[in-house]
Amino acid sequence: MTKESQKVSIVTPAYNVERFISETIESVIAQTYKDWELLVVDDHSTDKTGQLVLRYAANDARIKYFRQKNGRGVVQARTRALIESTGRYIAFLDADDTWLPHKL
Repeated sequence: MTKESQKVSIVTPAYNVERFISETIESVIAQTYKDWELLVVDDHSTDKTGQLVLRYAANDARIKYFRQKNGRGVVQARTRALIESTGRYIAFLDADDTWLPHKL
């Protein structure tokens, strides 16, 4: 198996979570396992969720941001992330949650 085939795609739907999203992303960045991608799908937030995610994405190519054109709900946001994912494994992380460093 190649190293690429071990990548974990982390699916994070987000809606108006500017209070939490930085801590959520930081918990992913802090993972001891480094072969991951974080796919944040913003379900048309009206706060600064998107701006915060884009700041992280600008500094880490493993963080990917997608914005729904209109509020379509968490199921559609997760589906979009799954379509965009490139990892062998999938993990789900809510936008208002965090992981301990050894989660992956």
